[in-house]
Amino acid sequence: MTQWRARVRWWPGRFDLLWKLERPSIDIDTSIQRLPCRTMRQNRDLRRFLAELEILPHDVLAYEARAAGGYGQVRVAALFPLSPFEGHHPEVFALDGLRTSKHRNPPWDDGEEGVSAHLCLYYRRDPTERRWTVDDGLVRLFDLARRHLEAEHIWRQTDVWPIEEAEHGVAASARPKPRLQLPPLRAAS
Repeated sequence: MTQWRARVRWWPGRFDLLWKLERPSIDIDTSIQRLPCRTMRQNRDLRRFLAELEILPHDVLAYEARAAGGYGQVRVAALFPLSPFEGHHPEVFALDGLRTSKHRNPPWDDGEEGVSAHLCLYYRRDPTERRWTVDDGLVRLFDLARRHLEAEHIWRQTDVWPIEEAEHGVAASARPKPRLQLPPLRAAS
């Protein structure tokens, strides 16, 4: 195993970290589950993403959840190639549905602008209240993806992005807004 693949396999046997990431999210949103390796092998976008990183489906920690709205039924996948407990961000993909969007990440789109499956959810250098952190749990990560899919749907109809947006590429960080900070997750009753 290469040193890189060993680094990507940060999660096997780390039940403490998996528990912190998964709970109480899986209790709150019962559609969240581990993403099967079969799906990563069969989905063209995920397969190319993993090939680019030179890792195998069973190397990466990945989850999926369902999303539904005006945009239809969509499976959303979140991959954690590196540990979010060390400040690394997940990579989130919409596995189904329309792909036209002004906020998707290249290069997983064969160079065609605006048709990637790879969602651009937030600017990674923004203050913590504006982006996902491991303390938010999986449920909030998938909620960000659902919010993004709904914004795309509205944008396709109106040509107006309905929520706050950040520039792509290297940009200035947004100003902090502490009022955006979410309270800690609580287990579902």
